[in-house]
Amino acid sequence: MNTKALKLAAVAATMLDDFSPTEWVPLPSLGLGIRVLVDDGQQQLVATAQTGLDRSADTGSAAEAGRIYDSMYPHAGFTWPHLRAITEVEADYFGTSAPTTVTLIEPLPGAPVGDQAIADTARASSLAQALATLHSAAPESISEAGFPVEDPSRFQFQILERLDQAAATGRVPAGLLQHWEEEFEKVSLWRFLATPIHGAIDETSVFTDQERVLALSGIERLRVSDPAIDLAAASALIDPAAVPTFFSEYTNSRPRADEHVITRAELLAEFAVLDWLLEAVDSGDEEAIQDAGELLSSFNDVLFSHNAAEPEAVEDSPPSTADTELTSEAEDVVDEGTAPDESGSADDTHRP
Repeated sequence: MNTKALKLAAVAATMLDDFSPTEWVPLPSLGLGIRVLVDDGQQQLVATAQTGLDRSADTGSAAEAGRIYDSMYPHAGFTWPHLRAITEVEADYFGTSAPTTVTLIEPLPGAPVGDQAIADTARASSLAQALATLHSAAPESISEAGFPVEDPSRFQFQILERLDQAAATGRVPAGLLQHWEEEFEKVSLWRFLATPIHGAIDETSVFTDQERVLALSGIERLRVSDPAIDLAAASALIDPAAVPTFFSEYTNSRPRADEHVITRAELLAEFAVLDWLLEAVDSGDEEAIQDAGELLSSFNDVLFSHNAAEPEAVEDSPPSTADTELTSEAEDVVDEGTAPDESGSADDTHRP
């Protein structure tokens, strides 16, 4: 028996006065920690146990972000996490080195995209529509709630700063370095108004069924910034053949988007490889540094051989725009053991 999951179910049973679960099912971690679905016969909630969380910055932000989403997107065609309760247990309860934060949220519909790229145009279009909805709202309530507001020129400066840091490693091919410097220094690219963005789109935060996007998690990274950040991250989840549909649907669903948002998204998607290099350098992981350097060299070869083969092409997207998936390191989590799929059979259900 998964004793840590059982312990989590026991904690969850004490967190709400009107909730007394009689059954629990272990869920996949999704990089978050131990997760269980608890059920009292009338409602179901998902309990998650995490270590290494800044309770105020991470979980508190998630609760506030949920309230902001509720007010900004009352008619959205997708949902998001709603925090019902939060508590903290001592480190020795789960045998960890730090206290564990336990949260209860309402379960999200669908399932995370995971490692399987979105190849069908229906779901690619649905994701584009969801992001267009997010980016179309007025940003005032986000800034008033204290979430970050990033000025476009400041964001441009940060990118160029990272480019200088990467150049100093000697691992970025000269042609690729020049390509990015020329593109990111274009003044016209940064003439836009920052919008609300999700800020943490990845394979665990996009929940779908077979046809459309049903929910977005990870909403605590909500901020006002460049919508191209979300588009670049989302394009990494989509099969290259469906990326043109994704971008086209986004611009159709958000006609007031700035004219260079897709160009910036493509550049930021390319830039993900460089970010991987910088993370590897910061961590001192020589193997990762070597892998990132080789990937940059390969990308350089593909990019410039493609351009040389088609000199007349205009606005061609680099072939690796949607091929590179780069996710940040997950928070330190409690070892959850083996958990079945979220749609596990009744045999996986346990009664305390």
